[in-house]
Amino acid sequence: MRFRIDHLFLMLFVLSGLVAPGEKGFAATPGERRHFVFLRGSPQELDVYKIRGRAPGPTVMIIGGIQGDEPGGFLSADLYADLALKRGNLIVVPRANFRSVIQFQRAPAGDMNRKFAEQRAGDPENAVVNILKELMAESDVLLNLHDGSGFYRPRWESDLANPKRYGQCVIVDSDIYTHQPSGRRIDLEGYAAEAVRRVNREIDDPLHKFHVFNMYTVRDDTRYMEQRGSATYYALTRLGIPAFGIETSKNLPTLELKVRQHNLAVNAFLDLFGVEVEYPRIVLDKPVLGYVVIAVNAALTLAVADGQTLLLTPGDSIEVLDVGANYDRGLSVEILGTGGLNDILRPVTPTGPTDIVVRKDNVIFGRVHVDFLPEDSGGAPLLAGGGKVRSPRITHVVPPGVLTVAETVSPDGPAGRGGPSSVQPGRENPLPAKEKSASLPDRRAAAEEIPVGGTGGVRAFLLEVDGRPLRLLPGEQAPVPLGARVRLVDVQGDGAPLPAGVVMNLRGFVSSGNAARNTGEDRGATADTAKDMRPAFSEGGRGEVYAVNAEQGKTILASCSLKLVRPVLESVTVRVKGQTRVLRRGSRTHIAAGAGVEVLSASLAGGLSLQAPRFTLGGRPFPADLPQTVTMRSIALNLAVFEGNVLTGKVTWVPW
Repeated sequence: MRFRIDHLFLMLFVLSGLVAPGEKGFAATPGERRHFVFLRGSPQELDVYKIRGRAPGPTVMIIGGIQGDEPGGFLSADLYADLALKRGNLIVVPRANFRSVIQFQRAPAGDMNRKFAEQRAGDPENAVVNILKELMAESDVLLNLHDGSGFYRPRWESDLANPKRYGQCVIVDSDIYTHQPSGRRIDLEGYAAEAVRRVNREIDDPLHKFHVFNMYTVRDDTRYMEQRGSATYYALTRLGIPAFGIETSKNLPTLELKVRQHNLAVNAFLDLFGVEVEYPRIVLDKPVLGYVVIAVNAALTLAVADGQTLLLTPGDSIEVLDVGANYDRGLSVEILGTGGLNDILRPVTPTGPTDIVVRKDNVIFGRVHVDFLPEDSGGAPLLAGGGKVRSPRITHVVPPGVLTVAETVSPDGPAGRGGPSSVQPGRENPLPAKEKSASLPDRRAAAEEIPVGGTGGVRAFLLEVDGRPLRLLPGEQAPVPLGARVRLVDVQGDGAPLPAGVVMNLRGFVSSGNAARNTGEDRGATADTAKDMRPAFSEGGRGEVYAVNAEQGKTILASCSLKLVRPVLESVTVRVKGQTRVLRRGSRTHIAAGAGVEVLSASLAGGLSLQAPRFTLGGRPFPADLPQTVTMRSIALNLAVFEGNVLTGKVTWVPW
């Protein structure tokens, strides 16, 4: 062994110039963890986690999944995204090549780990490579995690263990390398040898022990010239930082063992370079899908359970907004037949029946079916429990919500009496959609013919939004949370009685009392803005702004409007061990397993308030009358916040 590592190592490392005193790239608060998403919604979506320790130290970058058929590497890297650090910093990129991971192919667009020297114009992976280069420039050490074939040995031992194999080794590009621009002298082989020594103390099987594999890539006579395009070679020669490829063997008997040995190697390097961490546990639970949150025509939001069928009207667009599962990373959604690979947040208009498949990395673990309603069904999207509805007469479309099932009437019913095949307790029974459908064509024609007049003697429109009074003047527009229940109360005259026959009409809504006669009178009716509104009648057909009219015959006397605003979670406030924490939407917070978590409140962005709050914790209902206390479990939990039936956002609790 070339040198002895002692307690002065970190100080020497800093003095050598390898660590900038200001901890380059980390302006965050000590102890802070930040999550960045690049290229969101594309097959190359890139999650980056920056974790700053409570005490200063070097920044180590961990890359996994640059070749997506090597799960030991990306699953190990994934575990480090949830750490808290005592000293030093981490930049973690668990899945550098998400397309490759999803397809479980080494190089679907060419080997990304050969693209750091030169880039071809139009290469879809250029953007990712450039981001990785920028992150390397913020780092002091690079660890690139891989799974290689067989077992590397400096000398031939067998077909499986020889110098041409890559598994169970630490790859370096030089022995001692001097970076000319900075003058830094980096003992790569010495660092690698010390890390291997520490790892091998923990490995009993001689075949599984690590070795140092020096490719001497920097020399002109190297046999591995292709490695000059690798991430480690770029980091070493261009940036002057120690860079190592860590390879476990694809021939190890279990995936868990691959992840465990990657962890041993990463932990050894972190310890070697003075980063003090709380090591992650291995979590390889089978992925389970709870639901997929889907927006239909950008207006109606549904949470569709695994195995359910979403029935649409031809021409409807769908957009997958979120996935509720027992994992929070490595998830992708593909709407089959649409040409995409990761279709989350991508509006799609299906042209025929299809499936929405949900993957954890390369494994499909959930599926939602998409089909189309019969022509006489009324056109409202609905969910069919467990499969396609058989010759239904639709009598009730359930409000969107987690794991709901459409109430339908089949010819024979559950007991041969024509009754509901799947009754949802405690729900109203509105007018059959068939009757609504029959009235809609006439309603549309009448609306198109109505000319707009002035205020027509109308002073104000009186409404209630989730039980709160709302008074609008003619021409005014009020934001209303999507999912709120709007009651049409009355039209107020301007000092004199309104003419006979004046109706109060919310365009895009047909009340049950008005459907058969189609008079346009909605006074006294309540509209659920998440499910009752027809986007075709909204302003511009975008499903956002709906007019409230005072109409006399075909004349609009006055009008105001409601703008449906999708409620977005701003934060959830909790108290843990007497300490109050404000958790921002999308954040991940570490909480000790077994600790009591008191959920105090939830607030929406933009000054909106929750009027019909609903919560789920880990996919299961959670009481809405806050505060509520729950015991933190030993698995990660999502606390999802709904406004009525609309998902506003979630926060994630991760156990220590």
